[in-house]
Amino acid sequence: MIEEIKLWPNKLRDGLACAQTFIKQFGNKLPGRVHTVAFIGMGGSGIVGRMLKPFLDQAGVASTVIASSILPTYLDRVLIVEEADPFASPSFSMPSMFAWQTLAIVVSYSGNTWETLDALEQLIAKKVPTLVITHGGRALELAKEHGLPYVIVPESKTPRSALGTFLGFILALFEHQGLLHDGKKTVEGFIKQAEKNLPALTEKSYFEDFLAAVGNDEFFHIWGVSGESEAFAYRAQTQFNENAKVHAVSSAFPELCHNLIVGFTQAKKAPFVLFFYTNFLTEHLKKAVLATQELMQECGVNLYKPPILGDTLSDQLFNMVLWADCASYYLAQNRGIETAPVRLIDALKKKHQQKGIIV
Repeated sequence: MIEEIKLWPNKLRDGLACAQTFIKQFGNKLPGRVHTVAFIGMGGSGIVGRMLKPFLDQAGVASTVIASSILPTYLDRVLIVEEADPFASPSFSMPSMFAWQTLAIVVSYSGNTWETLDALEQLIAKKVPTLVITHGGRALELAKEHGLPYVIVPESKTPRSALGTFLGFILALFEHQGLLHDGKKTVEGFIKQAEKNLPALTEKSYFEDFLAAVGNDEFFHIWGVSGESEAFAYRAQTQFNENAKVHAVSSAFPELCHNLIVGFTQAKKAPFVLFFYTNFLTEHLKKAVLATQELMQECGVNLYKPPILGDTLSDQLFNMVLWADCASYYLAQNRGIETAPVRLIDALKKKHQQKGIIV
């Protein structure tokens, strides 16, 4: 798995290459004006939508993340907008009409995730403009059957390690579609950060303090900040779940301050908390974070702050991904755990088949 992590720069470049090929083949099949992006996907495939939402938020593009087999009813709506004719005389201007649509992006590395397939069939029935990102499986078959634009991503060791390709592809595509002005530049920044920081992050010695802090804990919390690092904390949770087989759960700050922390009042064992945030918090959030950290320390909580790497917001968020990928790997190695297998998920899929969920 560590060799797969070292491939982050290559995966990002693969994504950029996939975008170039896709635009030539399917660029004219995407809606010209998009008012909402809907990301549909589960697990390691669905995480890319969560991570890109803050970038779209900053660009003023509405987006939604759907980790379910059921779609909200509003996805098939078309927004009709009036726009003044710029070529009309100043004394008389007849508004022109144009339509903004939702672009649904369905992500399933295997192409056989039943929840995602159910959602994809609903998108097809509603005739929502839909792009399918996959390595194969039933999702690819459906895309071809119904004439949907699709991209086949290169093979990865696990679905969760295809994230770099997903990010590179979608960011480049969003720039082409006019949704983000600097999608390719963001990917190039990610590549530079990966090439700069992975040599240190892929050495076990880098994580000595973290491994000592977490000790033998089998359960811990991972916190991120809403609108900023929340999705990246969730990615960290899934990596500790899958790589290290740890029962980690993620929560969003500051909402967790209004209920979750009360559960630490009478903890018999000091809870372990990983707290992810960047240097770009608002002044109120900075003060709230500091206050929460002080209170947690007074309550005996074992709170660990991963290092902040990078100079920009996007680089710092991306480095959280690299840190968690490597930290979860070395925690697994420290405990003698195989990182790649996800046997409980495999067992659950068999249970699904026994219940009649066939893909």
